[in-house]
Amino acid sequence: MPLSPEPRRWMLVAALVCGAAAVVAGAELREQTSRAYAEYEGHARQAFIDRVTAAVPWGSATSETAASADAALRSGRVLAGPGGGDGIMNVPGGLVHHWRAALFLADVTLDHVVRVSRSYADYPTIFGPIVAARLLTQDGDSFRVQLRMRESAAGMSATLDVWSSIRYVRVDARHAYSVSRSDEIREVKDAGRPTEGLLPEGRDSGYLWRAGAFTRFVEDDGGVLMEMETVGLSRPFPRMLGWLIEPIARRIGRRSAETSVAEFRRAVLARQ
Repeated sequence: MPLSPEPRRWMLVAALVCGAAAVVAGAELREQTSRAYAEYEGHARQAFIDRVTAAVPWGSATSETAASADAALRSGRVLAGPGGGDGIMNVPGGLVHHWRAALFLADVTLDHVVRVSRSYADYPTIFGPIVAARLLTQDGDSFRVQLRMRESAAGMSATLDVWSSIRYVRVDARHAYSVSRSDEIREVKDAGRPTEGLLPEGRDSGYLWRAGAFTRFVEDDGGVLMEMETVGLSRPFPRMLGWLIEPIARRIGRRSAETSVAEFRRAVLARQ
């Protein structure tokens, strides 16, 4: 049976990207790329904290009005969009990916939602890309965790070990937020095989070099509003194919943000 145009186009894109990746299989994180990301992430994190402490509603950070966003969230919709620019921004030697998503968790309390968020050992049963998780240390509301993630998008795939530091802040009885930043990301070569090993940091496929997440929770009448931002750094798109890959990568980035918060909602409701 012949393929429809859409699956055919996706297969063509995957073949082109994989062919390009075979030519430029490795990538190296440069100091100027790392600095550019650190500057962007720092501004994004501070802007998030400013919004949280000022109790700025979701709609004020998007094209939605506050009233229409609140109505959409309470109806069960997931709202998602770029966290900055159009979601993917060029920096010297790399790409910054910044996405935001929000939803309303009906008939739950803030304490329950935060408790699920901090249950890191359960993450492999909550989030699809996470295949293993370990809580390394806890000091009050500060955590250090290790996650193994298996990702595939836009013709590239990778297994990554990610070490992250997370800090939770309980603003008051109704407001809380968390800030997560990767301490180290290592790509796993031959994952699950006897020859498994970690590639040198910043010298790998360039799928993900840096990552951060900012999440806030607001208890309101009838439930909890959750808003999550993710920021990441990757290698640039292969030359000559960026025009083809970029719009697909944007759709994937937005969908990934939507999926992550939807997966979390299912976990929160299942653990009531």
